[in-house]
Amino acid sequence: MTTAMTAQRYANIDGLRAIAALGVMVEHMFGDLLRQTPPAAGSVNRVAEQIVQNVSLGRLGVVLFFLISGFVVPFSIGGERPLAQFAVSRVCRLYPALWLALAVLATMALLAGDPPGAVTVLANMTMAPPLFGQPWLSPIYWTLFIELIFYVLVALLFSAGKLRHVGVLTALGLVLVAATALPVQLRVRGIANLPVQYFGMHLSFLVLGLLMRLWLVEQAQGSRASALALAVAQVAAMLSVSRFSLARGDGFILEGLMPVLTAYALAFTIFLAAIRLGRPHSALLARIGQISYSMYLFHWPVNVTVYRFLPLTGQLSDIVTMLTCTILTLMVSWLVYRTLERPMIVFGRAVLLWRGLATRS
Repeated sequence: MTTAMTAQRYANIDGLRAIAALGVMVEHMFGDLLRQTPPAAGSVNRVAEQIVQNVSLGRLGVVLFFLISGFVVPFSIGGERPLAQFAVSRVCRLYPALWLALAVLATMALLAGDPPGAVTVLANMTMAPPLFGQPWLSPIYWTLFIELIFYVLVALLFSAGKLRHVGVLTALGLVLVAATALPVQLRVRGIANLPVQYFGMHLSFLVLGLLMRLWLVEQAQGSRASALALAVAQVAAMLSVSRFSLARGDGFILEGLMPVLTAYALAFTIFLAAIRLGRPHSALLARIGQISYSMYLFHWPVNVTVYRFLPLTGQLSDIVTMLTCTILTLMVSWLVYRTLERPMIVFGRAVLLWRGLATRS
């Protein structure tokens, strides 16, 4: 692998996206099942309980998504005006599908008699409602704000000429981890009552993906040690904040420390193996990976709709319900991808060519 390859898209990346999206979907269906049915309501309920207690499939999917974004997105910057090109491509890629999903969610809330306020909807449309003190229309979308912050960091690093500087990236990753762990430790020890946030920890996984690109593809000096050091720091930080998070019930550590640690370890191992071995080689997974963004956006509205007709019971019949949710989500996502996502990607490229921002061959 050479530096000249860094702008190329790995054929197996979409397969990884599919695994991540399916993990998030299954986790949310299991969560719905356990919330909507009494304990030990049936065999499916027991299976879901066992899986949730041992591995967080949702966190596995999220970390895979973050690693993929860190691995791929920063190296899409190019052209005669690279930052403008990067901004246009990201906006056209992400915002139209999000706006459609928000329209669906707002309509569902309206029909349920609890319409969201205009300020909340507008804040959601920016992909950064926390900046305006507004909630997400769907709490599932919290990762989008993390991605948005990462894009800003990438643009700043590129402008400073440090996007491939291993030392700077390592320091940034460690600072982001400390931004989560340090306030918790200061509060636990009664030293300072600093606000606690987990943005830093989540962002550090995108930085880790970037370092793994430098290690596995560009073979930058020191990148392997830096990536491993950051991964170790992340595990240490999770160990240090887990009890605090569980006691406060803030959602960072949900079912327990072990499911989250297992998910992180699996995500790192799967990602490392996939890049090393160039796998998975699956046309089906690649197709699912292409529509993974729409799957992420629309699986919850689809699930809620299906539950109205096929309510969860904890019994074997839930397998039919979950398969129905999955198949309908894939169908809706494919439709959104074909009619909105892909046309907007093409439109973004056309805008770049029209404005003379794209690379001229």
